[in-house]
Amino acid sequence: MLNNKFKGYLNTLVMYISAAAVIVAGGTAILRHGFFFAEDIYAFAGGWFILGALLILVRLVASISKESAVSLMGTVNWWRNRSAIAILSAPFLIAVLYALSWLREPVSFQGTMNELLRWSLYGTFAVLAFISTKSKGSTWIITVAWHIVGMALSLSALAVVCGGLSSPYFIAYSDNPGVSATGARLAGLLQYPNTFGAVMAVFLLERLFAVSEYNAGRTGVELSGTGSRGAGWNGTGNRGAGWSGAKSTGAARSNAGNSGADRSGIASTGAGNPGTKRAGAAMLHLLPLFPYTAALLLSESRGAWLAAACAGAAVLPLKRRLLVPLLAAGAAPVAAAALLYRQLAAARLAVEPLPGLLALAGLWAGALLAGLWICRRQRSVAGGVRAAVLGLAALCWTAGAAAVLQQVQARITEPSSTVSARALLYRDAWRLAAEAPWLGRGGETWRSMYLAAQSHPYVGSQIHSGYLDILLNLGIAGLVVVIVMLFAMCWLVAVSLPRLLPPFLVIVLHGAVDFDWSYGLIWILLFWLLALAVANARETQPTLAGIQPDIIAKRRGRFSTRTSSKLIFALVICCSSLVLCIISWRAQSAAELYREAVILSNPVERIMLLQQSLHRNPLSPRAAAILSEDLSQAQSKKVLVDSLMYSPDNPALNWNMAELMMHEDRVGGALYWVRRSLRLDVYNFKKRTNAIHAMLLLGERRLAAGDKEGARLSASSGLELLREYKLLTGGAGSKEYNDRSFHLTDQAINLGQQLDSLMMLSVTAG
Repeated sequence: MLNNKFKGYLNTLVMYISAAAVIVAGGTAILRHGFFFAEDIYAFAGGWFILGALLILVRLVASISKESAVSLMGTVNWWRNRSAIAILSAPFLIAVLYALSWLREPVSFQGTMNELLRWSLYGTFAVLAFISTKSKGSTWIITVAWHIVGMALSLSALAVVCGGLSSPYFIAYSDNPGVSATGARLAGLLQYPNTFGAVMAVFLLERLFAVSEYNAGRTGVELSGTGSRGAGWNGTGNRGAGWSGAKSTGAARSNAGNSGADRSGIASTGAGNPGTKRAGAAMLHLLPLFPYTAALLLSESRGAWLAAACAGAAVLPLKRRLLVPLLAAGAAPVAAAALLYRQLAAARLAVEPLPGLLALAGLWAGALLAGLWICRRQRSVAGGVRAAVLGLAALCWTAGAAAVLQQVQARITEPSSTVSARALLYRDAWRLAAEAPWLGRGGETWRSMYLAAQSHPYVGSQIHSGYLDILLNLGIAGLVVVIVMLFAMCWLVAVSLPRLLPPFLVIVLHGAVDFDWSYGLIWILLFWLLALAVANARETQPTLAGIQPDIIAKRRGRFSTRTSSKLIFALVICCSSLVLCIISWRAQSAAELYREAVILSNPVERIMLLQQSLHRNPLSPRAAAILSEDLSQAQSKKVLVDSLMYSPDNPALNWNMAELMMHEDRVGGALYWVRRSLRLDVYNFKKRTNAIHAMLLLGERRLAAGDKEGARLSASSGLELLREYKLLTGGAGSKEYNDRSFHLTDQAINLGQQLDSLMMLSVTAG
């Protein structure tokens, strides 16, 4: 048995390592395209599951004898304990639902595996984030890391625009005025402007409300004549400056009107030089506002702007005292960011490095100094001066908003093609979801089925709604789990640290109209926000943190502590982590082999690498599709048959099988696979033209061999395919939202004439 002192050391070590793991996860996510692509997750997940399992197991070993497995993350009170358990269990429950989908033969085994790994990673991250909030030091680490991630995202994007750095996909260009009013939108490391804008809105609202609470608290302190408190620094001046999550002193909380300083997460005692510390803390509070605002505006994401406005408007009625401080804190950054936006938009985000960097630095410095001055004057007791400053702040907000809205007026006031296109996409998705409403079709359903489900030839492998995506994948059961988890998170944030509600609501709202939830970074930020809120609740109720009082332990009911629960919990962790680790590493190895194979020109080496890749991960349809094109007919057929067991509705695999059957001179088999592949890729004019051509060649071969009936069947089948083709094109007319350029080709018309001739010959010869 370990003594309590050694257990304490182990607990502390686990907390700090968990905090480091949180930083690594966040940093890796932003460097790997926000964990959007599954290939970016495999290598990281392999090591992550092992590390997470070790940390949780050590936490189990080091826990006190009266702690149960479900209380290892630490709690604040009974109701928060229940909410935390529900939240931490939800990602793993979703992973279990994906595992059950595996047993039900999903539409894509590969997609289901990817989602299983994703949600297991999210759940493990949430657990480690909660563990890291058990210690003040580790909490401070993940709090500072939060701002480092936000600044890295914003400054890297702004540096590419203003500094002339060459980085692909940081800027999205479009000549469609419905997509971009300026022709260029900032996408940053995430490489997608809408999600990048939503992430910037999350960081902006977190800072804006933190600054507002800090200023509201200091206003109360200064008006009460105790200006030495609320400085935003602790006695040593080396922790918590400008960052949320550090502890407020009881003395500061006792001041009338200083509850904002308490909740802003800033510790202050007034030791040392109060004036200098107040200025330094205020500057650190305001420092990130300008780059966050500028990056949000340059993303030109209307959805992110609207989600941020709605999130802020939803919380302000509950925190009315923050309205004036928020107006003062955001005035200068918004005005400066709007000015930078107008300058860069006029140049389509293409400026010379030196002038661009000078403009960025000058506006940032001006916004910071002006913001400090406005905030200081806003806290003045002089009514006339304060009213004038607030009027100036309101003018800055109005001027900034007018400058931006004037630039994007057409995209806001005129009918939006993107909105109507998403409405069409949602309609098709609802129809697909109705086919499997309760448990869905497994992971990446829309990506695997959208070519078959679409009613128009649009391009959209991502459903622009996280809720619809979950409904398609896991049905009503999965959607209920996600919604319950989000409600529990919302309640826990609201009672623990209300100022984090706006950034939380941005993720919840914007995820309904875009595919943000396909980014692992979004879920990492969501659980990160929750951990920061829980950390604040523990600090404001220290007597309830750590070891629970007996009265709370008694109320835990069936979650009472027993060694057997820990053993079962440890066994489950070990087994599941080992399985997930093996799956991740094999998938990563297969992906590396595939990437090497596709760039090779030597067919022998390419075949060898693709076979190795398919052996490591037999679920991959893309490796099987490419490999089948390089092998003999018999070998290709075997590869396709094996791969179709895991991806039965994959359009590429089905088309390759159709081409094989068309070369076997079997009219019935060829027609079956042709129709099947066309049903899975409705608006592909090349496939339809090639299918008609194949029927013509097959009929000519049958006629030359003396098989008149076979020739007649091939000709009639080809004519029937042509008739369906013409119906889809509306008599060679164009279709709305024709992103795929679907049309009736001249070749298809000529092939139809040849099929008519073949039909006449087969009938005459008969």
